[in-house]
Amino acid sequence: MKFIIGAVALCSILSAPAFAQSQAQQDRIDRVARLVVTAPMCQRLGMTVDPEIGTKVEAAFRAETAAWQLAPAIVDALKAAALRRQNAMLRVDLEATAGNARTDEQFRGINTILMGYGHTCIEATRDPIFSQVITAPPGYDLTTAVTAFSDSLLAGGGLASWQTPAIQARGDMMMLAGTCRAQIGAARSDALVSEFGQTDDARVRGYYRQAFDLGLADTELNFSLAQCNRAIANQRNDIAAAGR
Repeated sequence: MKFIIGAVALCSILSAPAFAQSQAQQDRIDRVARLVVTAPMCQRLGMTVDPEIGTKVEAAFRAETAAWQLAPAIVDALKAAALRRQNAMLRVDLEATAGNARTDEQFRGINTILMGYGHTCIEATRDPIFSQVITAPPGYDLTTAVTAFSDSLLAGGGLASWQTPAIQARGDMMMLAGTCRAQIGAARSDALVSEFGQTDDARVRGYYRQAFDLGLADTELNFSLAQCNRAIANQRNDIAAAGR
């Protein structure tokens, strides 16, 4: 959306008696701004977003507000303020969530946040304006879409919904195979990869390979051979306890 207004003109408009939108009009402006700001998330959640959404929403909303008996410049000022507010709220919410996440449970709370955005996206597909530019594919399931997106964000840390304790334990062994390669030798490292890194599931296989690569690139641990042997033995116990 394009909301361009000079500072002098804006001050004049804000001080004018005509700046008297109804509560319903303000609510509608806030709703449109919220849907505009959320639109990129809808695309990440598997919905189709028209590449010309900005231009089309601007034109449709201008037509809708033509009957409001408010000067277009006033509507523009209100829209600009609403967009700034919604963008600020989005930024604060995301930063607060990411910044406060310390435990596995808190990181998995990202799923709850994404679900909230998802419900806003569903709302968009039913809005008279946004239903023309944001659509869900046939058979769309919000829970499935949110889980897939959440998993893509959490998989690197071993916290995706499909990463069971057994998968996490094997991933940790793969990391040790990389971290300790210089100490235990290539043959033993390769043997660990062959024993614990084989799977028919491509996403799990990718996770194992990523864990190995991270271990291989780690230059800070500097484990001794004895430390590597203890860590590998302990990890074998963890894998056995985790099951399949």
